[in-house]
Amino acid sequence: MKKIILLLAVMLSLVNVAIAQDATKILDKTSAAIKSAGSSKIGFSVKSDGEAMTGYIKLQGQKFVMNAAGQIVWFDGTTMWNYVKKNEEVNVTTPSAAEVSKMNPYSFLSFYKKGYSAKMGKSNAKEYEVILTAKEASAPYKQVVVRVSKSTSYPTFISMTSSKGGTMSVSCTSFAAKQNYTDATFRFDKKKFPKAEVIDLR
Repeated sequence: MKKIILLLAVMLSLVNVAIAQDATKILDKTSAAIKSAGSSKIGFSVKSDGEAMTGYIKLQGQKFVMNAAGQIVWFDGTTMWNYVKKNEEVNVTTPSAAEVSKMNPYSFLSFYKKGYSAKMGKSNAKEYEVILTAKEASAPYKQVVVRVSKSTSYPTFISMTSSKGGTMSVSCTSFAAKQNYTDATFRFDKKKFPKAEVIDLR
């Protein structure tokens, strides 16, 4: 009896490893697809803390600019500018990796192999579902759920639950690859926002 139980335990552990490998491979393909797309523009709708909004994000490597609900965030890989239209203010910071991840819903592509375990969720005919669970309490998100198109490998839905319990869900509504951006795309331009007060918090 003990041998049977041990055999079942070994088989179960092997199945779990295989599932984790499959889940990671799916995200590997997603990461490769995003990189292959080059500079891209992604339309999205977001639900967070009972609020809903729509917007877009332009990506180029680690750089991005996100525009949603009267707020624009630029990140050039080092410096972040956060503009809020209703206040006409721009906060300038040098963000940590965790702070960047809160602004960029596609940040999971940079950390899914570091400190997270991956398993398959409820996939269907069109999409895979991958569930990422943090191994440490200090991780920026305790759980991330990603749905990926089987035909394109692009993410279609992302749900991120923070360590404090708040959840943000992002549905991808459009994806345009091979865009042409300059470095200036990812930096705040004072000339375009002459009334904005710049507050340097660096």
